[in-house]
Amino acid sequence: MRGVILAAGEGKRMGHHTNDVPKAFLEFDGRTLYDRQRSLLDPHVDGTSIVLGYRHDTVLERYDPDDPIVLKDWERYENAASLLLALRRIDDDVLVINGDILVDERELERLAEQFDALRGRLNLVGCIPGLQHEATAIRWDESGRVTAYGLIEGHQHAGFGIVSREHRSAAMDILRDRLGEWYPYVYPQTPTQPLLIPDTRHVEVNRPADLERARAWLASERIQCA
Repeated sequence: MRGVILAAGEGKRMGHHTNDVPKAFLEFDGRTLYDRQRSLLDPHVDGTSIVLGYRHDTVLERYDPDDPIVLKDWERYENAASLLLALRRIDDDVLVINGDILVDERELERLAEQFDALRGRLNLVGCIPGLQHEATAIRWDESGRVTAYGLIEGHQHAGFGIVSREHRSAAMDILRDRLGEWYPYVYPQTPTQPLLIPDTRHVEVNRPADLERARAWLASERIQCA
């Protein structure tokens, strides 16, 4: 399958840290988030594309990322448009990850193994267990099929998952109608199972305070992150 990193947004909550580059190109100990994400994805994919928008010229000139996809008029859309652009270009299973998260490599290995066990028949979406209503959430029924996503009471969306090639056309139709919304709306409307991951094996960079939290997470002996 192919890896896709969604990094078109401005990241306004990061303040001056994203004056020049999107969050995916913030550096931690000499490495960008993008570089770490690409290393995490490499064992499971045949290559990784990144969807850019905000400051894409700077990113292309300074970092020369592999297989960039530029979303024009990015400020008009949410990340549904980013994933739609990637799916139009990639006729394959897609392991998609938000440009502002890191996850323990063992969880991506579990994701790939579960997808293989399902023979690609279902999408998968990473979730953090425990009902909450402060962040976007996923819910599923007793059969284990995802039924809802959004600002609802549910299990926090962990920012990564796999969209099966088998459901690529349906996913594109859904995203085309929701360009101003978040891409995980695909999951309740196509056959999808959740993958539960411990919250200690996931970190998200949304605000300046998260930079130090991410550094501490990476330095922990309990974490395996390329």
